[in-house]
Amino acid sequence: MKTLIAYLTIKGNTEAALDFYEHCFNGNTIFLQRFSETNYTVSENYKNKIAHAEFKAENLHFYISDGFEKETVTYGNGIGMTVNFTNKNEHTEVFNKLKVGGKVTHDFFQTTIDSNLACIIDKYGIHWYLNYSNAEKSGY
Repeated sequence: MKTLIAYLTIKGNTEAALDFYEHCFNGNTIFLQRFSETNYTVSENYKNKIAHAEFKAENLHFYISDGFEKETVTYGNGIGMTVNFTNKNEHTEVFNKLKVGGKVTHDFFQTTIDSNLACIIDKYGIHWYLNYSNAEKSGY
């Protein structure tokens, strides 16, 4: 069995991003390690930054980091995080939370009779695709 887990790099803002995602998805940071707790050599200013963290909320799971100190992060639209919902109210609630400080690229639009999609770039530059499908018909 193989598992694919997304790894987000939020340069310099990971701690705030984790708080934001905990609020948006009602999840928790289940592991957090700062650079000061690793063998990496970083400047004094970077020691409190997050070397690695793990986030979970029900079936939503990803890793996140501030990235290496001298690493440049380029945000683009080549990769996005898709979250599938079977509860329409939860879909709307998460959409309303994620869009704060971000940009709605596609407001809710119907993709089939029983599903719709909304797309957001959050305030940390992460692309989110929020998909709702009727649980009885979607197979989720």
